[in-house]
Amino acid sequence: MLNNKRLTQIEMSLTPDNAVLLWLLQEHQGKTTQEYTRWLFERPVAALPRNRVARQVVGAIQAAMKGQDPVRIQQAVRQAQMETDFLLLLVFRTNSLVLDQSRSVWPRILGLFTLLTMISNGVLKDRSDDLEAGLREAAAELFALPVAVERIQDRYFQGECILTKDVKEDLDWPVVFLRCFIADLDQVLKEDGHPECVIDSDEFRSVVEDKASKKVLYIRALAKSDMLQCFGRAEAARAVLRPYILGEQ
Repeated sequence: MLNNKRLTQIEMSLTPDNAVLLWLLQEHQGKTTQEYTRWLFERPVAALPRNRVARQVVGAIQAAMKGQDPVRIQQAVRQAQMETDFLLLLVFRTNSLVLDQSRSVWPRILGLFTLLTMISNGVLKDRSDDLEAGLREAAAELFALPVAVERIQDRYFQGECILTKDVKEDLDWPVVFLRCFIADLDQVLKEDGHPECVIDSDEFRSVVEDKASKKVLYIRALAKSDMLQCFGRAEAARAVLRPYILGEQ
């Protein structure tokens, strides 16, 4: 969390980055998704973040550029509105994607975990390379999520947490559990004379990093497309998502 002095500095300089960071710290951070949704419904439409935060930024720009060319002011205002909306949507899209992907990959991991446990206990006799490959792939997908979130937070939000409380918990617990399980499994593989089969290898970590980079790009594309659509640039919005829809990314 930022201290009071830093918050005051942010309030005095309402750039899009600072305005959204202030909203994040004062209104979004520390709430569950349900708590934040309820909080929003208790407020008028004009007070919703995508309206109110944008007005704050516009007011700051108009005050700072008072007396300048009206065309330049309008251009600066529109650019700031777009930047502000993008950052807000980036928070919302990150939460949505993390929630969806963590919840979808976890049942898959549990199924693979169950089969491996049965093999270890002698209930099933055949050890399948495909089974371990499936676990490796699913684990990489899960581990890439917190890496992607951290990169977004560092790049756009000064390292502040952008996940709601429940989304963060839904991600943190499976990641911790799976890391412990993989560490135990890798130890067994080494003791059985199969060090080449361990999951947590340099190659695996490289795969996680690559998946995280792709997730960052995808989340940013979703937020940018949403923003462009809201500002009447439908073709540009479509172009941003086209590589992902057509499978080019």
